[in-house]
Amino acid sequence: MKLGWQMASKPRTLAAAAAILVSLALRAPAHSQIIGSYDNFDSINDTGREAEGFEIDVEDVQPADVTRIFPDNFPAGQPYIRYATPNKNALRLITFPDGHKGVSIIYSAQYVAGHWVTEWGATTMPGTAIQIGNGTPYVKNPTYTNGESCWTLGSGARYPSSGCDHFGISLAFGKTPGKTTYHWLVPGPQLGKLVKYGTVASLPPSPVLNQLPPAPGAPPVVHAVAQAPEQPERLALNQFSDAYWLKTFTSYSPKHADLNKLQMNLVPMKGPGVVIGWALVQRAPVGVAGEKSDVEDDSIPPGDVQVVKRYEYYTYNGAYDPETHEVNCGGDNSCNVPVLGLNGQFELGKFIGAHMNAYDVR
Repeated sequence: MKLGWQMASKPRTLAAAAAILVSLALRAPAHSQIIGSYDNFDSINDTGREAEGFEIDVEDVQPADVTRIFPDNFPAGQPYIRYATPNKNALRLITFPDGHKGVSIIYSAQYVAGHWVTEWGATTMPGTAIQIGNGTPYVKNPTYTNGESCWTLGSGARYPSSGCDHFGISLAFGKTPGKTTYHWLVPGPQLGKLVKYGTVASLPPSPVLNQLPPAPGAPPVVHAVAQAPEQPERLALNQFSDAYWLKTFTSYSPKHADLNKLQMNLVPMKGPGVVIGWALVQRAPVGVAGEKSDVEDDSIPPGDVQVVKRYEYYTYNGAYDPETHEVNCGGDNSCNVPVLGLNGQFELGKFIGAHMNAYDVR
């Protein structure tokens, strides 16, 4: 069923192609099984200044629903990112400004003797004299990542000056998050206190994956919805938000995944069992038709227990309506795949990041 400009659901019935995932995953440390949804991502510091932390706000879940916070799925005592791992056992249920309840996962430096200090800031990268650093630096022209490389084992010696950081969470089986937003944290006017910078970080919100009620005799189905980020300054003018091109890679696995396995070298991105698709996503003003989301219903093949999805985000370089800021792409306004747009430019812009998501159905 199509709702306004919402992309129609696309059933997935191809057989699993998980050989690459399984063989490479054997090299990773063993961890306890998680059933539910996972999300791994890099976020680029777009604040114009050094950031001393990062906050993930997840509505409509309980503290106990958070089963992993990156990098607590790796052995302790080693520097994976500069920040200490948030303690999932200390999460509290809070009420957000829109009235929804949920949790905040906060990575942050500590204010010590007049300076912001991260847990691993003074540690040097192996084989170098380069310290990891006490905050995420702002880099005017950052090297855009593959979505899962902005940590010490992904970027290596480039990590301290990369201008980004890597984060991730997982939720328990059957728990569907509500609105999820990301904010960089920067020093506020009160000495020693961090505040959210601006509205939201540049990476679009995590897609939401949840399992649909089972139909008798039918395979399990995971319902996946990806949306563009909200842009309050445009929505306040009753305009559409900026649009993004979204490229998805979908595959299936007979093995249960873990947060540490949602890395590009462990997730199949080509092969006979990988489904690749394009969509354009854009937020519409409240009460206005035309919202564009990517909605997919993934049928889990017999013998498999998991769907794995990589979402790549690119800026949209095509035409907008001068008054409403709604996209006008592809000449026929189909918005199905990047083409040479009405403004004479190729509609696919620069790569800005990726989410690596998975959902176990049993």
